[in-house]
Amino acid sequence: MVDGYVNGKRIRIRCKSESEALMRKSEKETEAINAERSSRFIQTRLTAAQLNEAESCFDRLAPKYALTEAVDYFLRHFRAPDFAITISEASTRFQTELEGTIRTRTLLQIGYTLRDFEQFTDNTHVHEITPAIVEGFLNSLRARDGVNKASKKSWNNTRQIVNQFFGWCKSKRCVSENPVVDIKRFKIDSEHIDVLPVDKCQDLMKHVAEFKGGKLVWYFGLALFAGIRPGNRGELEKLADSPGLVDLENKVIRITAAISKTRKARQVKIRPNLLKWLKRYPADIMPINVHNEVVAIRKSFNLSHDVLRHTFISSHVMAFGSFAETAIEAGNSEQIIREHYLNVITRAQAKAFWKIEPNL
Repeated sequence: MVDGYVNGKRIRIRCKSESEALMRKSEKETEAINAERSSRFIQTRLTAAQLNEAESCFDRLAPKYALTEAVDYFLRHFRAPDFAITISEASTRFQTELEGTIRTRTLLQIGYTLRDFEQFTDNTHVHEITPAIVEGFLNSLRARDGVNKASKKSWNNTRQIVNQFFGWCKSKRCVSENPVVDIKRFKIDSEHIDVLPVDKCQDLMKHVAEFKGGKLVWYFGLALFAGIRPGNRGELEKLADSPGLVDLENKVIRITAAISKTRKARQVKIRPNLLKWLKRYPADIMPINVHNEVVAIRKSFNLSHDVLRHTFISSHVMAFGSFAETAIEAGNSEQIIREHYLNVITRAQAKAFWKIEPNL
């Protein structure tokens, strides 16, 4: 038995050996000292530098997280990349793999977005990008005036491109985790679908019929009454290389996987009014000088890029009442049809749309 005093209070320690009792007494005295001091006197195998780092980590995590929680999270999610590659190098390889699989217009937009992201991050290595950096980039987006923040739609579109890029990086083992996955995506409840009123559709087709002997009737007719996607090397342009796919005898347009934007083949019925337009004005889908003439007409009628296709889909689902049939012909999902195209126009307007025919 040994005895002594701690903070003025007498203690007695009984053990089987004197040495063990003395050690227990020393521990009690040390505990009393530590209870009154901010610094602790303990035995440890850590170096002074390691202790300082551990204390710094505790200070940064407190009071929200424990050091063990942080270490567990790190070990679950971090894996060193197989090799280091800059955003610029990865972006070039990523876009090269996309060539020929998506529209040129879409590929250009991806290039512009990743170029901006590269500049924002000073072209660092992809494995050094954190969710905070990506979110900072998205918050830096601005509207066309250069002052106000970009719209929620712009945020979502940019986020999708960066997410697709880092998904590719992960598949190539350039990064261990996709830093975009947990970044919010805005829900846009009332996204507006732009459609062309029936009277404007009539005016457009009348104008096209009278323009240079109706040379652009097939182009606008297929875009408006069949929903074929226009654009730089879009579905219409590719379809023009295989005009036999517009089968007037069987009243069907065959959009092959090579032509389709989604890379999935589909068939579009040639409705009676479209059949009359195509037979009344036989022409090439893409005549000579079509680009400049189409641009001029679209500008004259103030046509947005997808308004003719939106008009087709809205009129289709309202006139024929089948989500499945509309989805098949449009090359979209039934959910997209239901969420964005249902009740955009009235049933009466839809019926009138399919009665727009050429004047004989």
